[in-house]
Amino acid sequence: MATRDVVGGYPEGPGSEEAHRHLSHLGFRSATPARSPARRVAASIIARRLQFAGVLAVFLVFALALVLRARDIQVLADGDTMSVSSRSASEIGLVERAGVTLEPGDRIESTATGDLVVRRALKATLAVDGQVFAVRTQGETIGELLLEARVSLGVLDSVRLDGRLVSTDAALSAEATSAIEVRRAVPITIVENGHAIRARSSLDTVAAALDDLDVRLGPGDIVRPPLSSELSAGLQVQVDHARQLTLTLPDRKAVLYTHEETVGPAITLGAIGLPPEYRFEPAEDTPISAGLAVRVVGISRDEELETVRIESQTLYEPDPTLPAGTRRTVTGQDGVLYRQFATSYENDVLVSRSLSAEWYDPVSIDTIVYYSTAPAPTALTASSSAWSDLVCSYSWDCDWALAVIQCESAGNANAYNPTGYVGLFQIWEGHGAGLRDPATNIAAAYSLYLSGGRARWPNCP
Repeated sequence: MATRDVVGGYPEGPGSEEAHRHLSHLGFRSATPARSPARRVAASIIARRLQFAGVLAVFLVFALALVLRARDIQVLADGDTMSVSSRSASEIGLVERAGVTLEPGDRIESTATGDLVVRRALKATLAVDGQVFAVRTQGETIGELLLEARVSLGVLDSVRLDGRLVSTDAALSAEATSAIEVRRAVPITIVENGHAIRARSSLDTVAAALDDLDVRLGPGDIVRPPLSSELSAGLQVQVDHARQLTLTLPDRKAVLYTHEETVGPAITLGAIGLPPEYRFEPAEDTPISAGLAVRVVGISRDEELETVRIESQTLYEPDPTLPAGTRRTVTGQDGVLYRQFATSYENDVLVSRSLSAEWYDPVSIDTIVYYSTAPAPTALTASSSAWSDLVCSYSWDCDWALAVIQCESAGNANAYNPTGYVGLFQIWEGHGAGLRDPATNIAAAYSLYLSGGRARWPNCP
């Protein structure tokens, strides 16, 4: 059996077939079984070469020992720091000697001081295109993970992190497994007030898709299917916007959102408290257009009673049956006139008022003063001549003035009416003193004549 020396050569000798093969490999061939001088020279050269190779090998081992001398390094992993001494040049070997188990996707980084840091891969599940993958990544955001996984996003595609809609800049969790879902946009149709809009969306619900497509919903709008319905490919969403109707009522304002076509049914269905009687401006059959304002006019009807006091008058009537110079008075009474009006109000403003009935209670009765038209006694006529000249001395119709005296007092200068009228012309006592004196009475009568004419004595000719 051949033995290998420390430098790895083979021993010389005629029985060594391996040595022959080695030499043959080096290009030497054997001419005769005996050694010739040339053969001895060749063997000497080979021996020197093998010695040189051995020395070189020893030198390389010594140099490698110097280079790979033991060194102390720090391994940082999972928040802990371990110290390890090793001649190994493999970072993986050093980390494993520190007791750190590496998992797929983990990365080892070397610091400027030669220490090693184990950067763990983040865990995530990725659901995309109907498949779910468990992934480990050195990416810190969803965008970096998708880039590593070679998953591209369309313009309308969306991403969810743990069920929440997020952007691709959202950070992955270092403490737990992040659940990432890529939703592809699907075609849908929005029919808004009869107008069809074809669109694409990757959002979860009808409500989210409408908001993303700037379809604004207001009070009273009807959406079918409901807003909470899940979005699916080919879904048709019907949106019917309610019409806005502004109402001005007698005591307040209100806003209705309705799908009715005209004013009347919209207000009726709106359950707005209306007056017992009312009308609309414009009329209830008016079509509802954008921004229409309607005034509700409250109508109220009533009966109003009005009273008017009727004062009785004093009338003078002749009575030839009375003795000359006497009077008879029949006292009357004041009356009250009642008038009933039918009224109509619109928003508490009177718009019409008409008389519906009237009556007296009591009826007004005038006071009648009957005076005698009998001719005055001769003595009185004779005595009247004593002051007739005085009467005719004033600038009035003398015959008329004498006739008034005859009508009022029958020429009796002392005539007196219980109501306060005295003298020839029956002048009210309030006009001054001494009216029983004929001259004073005649002067006062002339003064009254100047201010009011013959109308001062309406019951006499």
